[in-house]
Amino acid sequence: MKYVSPALLGLALGGLAFFVKANSNTHLTIVTEHLAPFQIVDKDSISGFSTEIVEATLEAAGYPYTLDVHPWSIAYKRATEENNICIYSLVRMPLREEKFQWIGHIVSGTTSFYGLKSRQDIAISSVEDAKRFRTAVIQDDITHEFLLSKGFTENQNLYASSNYDALLKLLEVPSRNIDLVIINDDLIYYRSGGTEDIDKYTNLYNINELKLDFHFACSMNTDKDIVAKLRATMKTLEDNQTLNKIRAKWRPKLKSSS
Repeated sequence: MKYVSPALLGLALGGLAFFVKANSNTHLTIVTEHLAPFQIVDKDSISGFSTEIVEATLEAAGYPYTLDVHPWSIAYKRATEENNICIYSLVRMPLREEKFQWIGHIVSGTTSFYGLKSRQDIAISSVEDAKRFRTAVIQDDITHEFLLSKGFTENQNLYASSNYDALLKLLEVPSRNIDLVIINDDLIYYRSGGTEDIDKYTNLYNINELKLDFHFACSMNTDKDIVAKLRATMKTLEDNQTLNKIRAKWRPKLKSSS
């Protein structure tokens, strides 16, 4: 059962919380961001592909939990610092390997540079080529870390935004001088209603080396017994095809995920 705490002023504090009842006495906090179709926040509820995977795991494990929704940078920071806190959908990569206790794989997808179809002056054939333009990404997201590792420079050819709605709008604000954004292909496909036409945006370059392996993970401060139970539970749900049934339900709404 989910309900919004009447005492929570979520938006004013930069987040929303959803509370769920279960059987265990140990309470977990789960943090995430709005990232449709993976996490879809709609007023007093949160749904989505990844949310269903994570909720199935938590409920089968028997832990009561709170779902907190924040801008990604806040969710990520909390998940690296607090006790008994977990996060999704978190891309697993070498730089993050020792920062989290990894529970299980949710889904994989692809990522690309996007721009406005009306900008006929922009063409790129590599990540290095994109350095000639100004690219916006989500603050502290995997795309942010990726471009920094490739030699992009903050406030020169790399800019960070707090959410995906603002990220796309940057392309249309002349005063911001943003030429490109990096977005998960499923996200923009879902926004366009599942058609090949992505309206005013166009895919300019697929970043093959930036495959997104989304995971469910917990902080290093989370109790090891909790982590072990969550891992075992998620593996059981994987083995008995419960998670694959959820994936199959969402696959028609996705473009690249597997």
